[in-house]
Amino acid sequence: MKTTASTNLIACAVIAGAFTVGFVSGPALAEPGPDAPFAFQFTYSPTELTTVDQAGTLLVRLEQDVRRYCNGNRKMSVSERRLVNSCIETTMKDSIAKFDSQTVVQAYQSRAAG
Repeated sequence: MKTTASTNLIACAVIAGAFTVGFVSGPALAEPGPDAPFAFQFTYSPTELTTVDQAGTLLVRLEQDVRRYCNGNRKMSVSERRLVNSCIETTMKDSIAKFDSQTVVQAYQSRAAG
């Protein structure tokens, strides 16, 4: 039997700014107000938090979802790409903190180191 847990991952106000400033002309996946962060559902199994390798796999899935929510899976200008990359970086850091798991933090730091 596989148990699953879910958490609402909250992005900071930078994302709302990115949508209102950078993506006015492009398709938007969320329509937050200027000061409202957006949230999305991310489902994971608690067993994915037990080892660094499993947490690394979880981070790959999380980054794919974050990239989709930051509207990063499309062609865009260099300035739009900077906004998307900032959105992804900020959302990933905020999301990892929500797990409250040292294993996930360690996996993220390992990925960042190379």
